[in-house]
Amino acid sequence: MRTIKSNQNMAGFGLVELMVSITLGLLLTAAVIQTLVAANTSYRIQDSLSQIQEAGRYAIHFLGKDLRMAGYMGCASLRNVPVNNIADYPSGNVPADIVFDLNNVVRGSNNVAAGNAWNAVPNTDVITLRRATSQSVRLTGNMAAMNANIQIDGNPLGFQQYDYLMITDCLNADLFVANNVSNSSGTVTITHPQSVNTDVNLSKAYGPDAEVFGFESVSYFVRDTGRDTDGGNDIHALYVQRRSAGSGGAAPAAYELVEGVENMQLTFGEDTDNDNGVDVYRTTNNVANWENVLSVKIEILLVSDQENVVAQTGSDIAQVVTFNGAAVQNNDGRYRRAISNVFTIRNKLK
Repeated sequence: MRTIKSNQNMAGFGLVELMVSITLGLLLTAAVIQTLVAANTSYRIQDSLSQIQEAGRYAIHFLGKDLRMAGYMGCASLRNVPVNNIADYPSGNVPADIVFDLNNVVRGSNNVAAGNAWNAVPNTDVITLRRATSQSVRLTGNMAAMNANIQIDGNPLGFQQYDYLMITDCLNADLFVANNVSNSSGTVTITHPQSVNTDVNLSKAYGPDAEVFGFESVSYFVRDTGRDTDGGNDIHALYVQRRSAGSGGAAPAAYELVEGVENMQLTFGEDTDNDNGVDVYRTTNNVANWENVLSVKIEILLVSDQENVVAQTGSDIAQVVTFNGAAVQNNDGRYRRAISNVFTIRNKLK
C-alpha cells in the first residue's frame, strides 16, 4: 500500500515572508553597526579626553613648580636683600635673562611674532622666570678677605666655566660668572675675575654661613613639534628652555615637555595699591609695574591628536570651547579643552 505525501509539507517561504525576514535582518544589522559606531566614537572621545587630561596635569605641574620658586635665592629675599650683579659674560652682551631683581623675577612676552627667539608658535605667549637652584654648597676657604675666588667643598651641582652663580648669606647677595672651576684635593676653587665680571670682587668677604647656588633662567612656550596628525595638521607641544648650572653660561636647546598644548596665554596679577594683594590681572603689554606683579594666571588650550572625533565648527552639535575670551574654531574635529590656573609668586610677597 503506497503512502501519498501532502504537498503542504513541501511548501517553502512565500514572498511576503522573505521580505519580512530580510527587513528584520537589515534592521538588526543596522542596529549592530550603529552600536559599534557609537562604541567606537565613545572610545575615541574618551581616549582623546584622557590624553588631554594627562597633558594638562603634566603641563600645570611643571609650570607651577617653577613659578612657585620664581625669585628664590636661598634664605634671603629680593625685597630685603637686593642682588649685587657683577656678571659680564659675554663681555658687553650679557643675556637679558641674567638680570635678577624684583622687576625681572617673572616676565612675559605677549602674542609673539613669527621668527621669535624661542621659535614659538606665533600669537602664543612666552613666560620667563629667574631663580636660584634648589640645592646649594657651602664655602670652605678664602673667607678672610675679599679676593678673586671662593672655595667650596666638592661640586655636586656640576659648576663649570662661564656658569652664572649666586652667593648669599641672607645679608648680602652677589650674582657673578665663574671663569674657572678647578678641583684640588677635594677643594673646589671658583674664580670670578674681572675678565668675565664688571668687578674682580664680590660685595664682601663671605663666611662659612654663605651658600653658593647655580642661577637659573627658565622659559616656557608652545612650539610646533614638526610632527603631523594623520590628516596633516601640525602637532604643537609645550617646550622649556633652562639656562642653569652646568651649561657653561649658554642657553641649552629647548626640549619638548608635553605634547598636545596648542596655545598658552598669560595674564599677570598686579598689586596697584601696595597692600600685598592682587588688584587687577593684565596682559604682558599692559603691566604697569613688573615689581608689583604677585601672581600669574596661565590659560592653556589642549588638543588631542585624533581627528574627526567631534563635530567641526558650523555643525549643530559642534563642541564649543572658549579660550582667552573667544570661541575656538574647530576645523579638524579634534577634541579640545581649555584649562587655567593661578600661581602666586611667593618669593615676592612682603
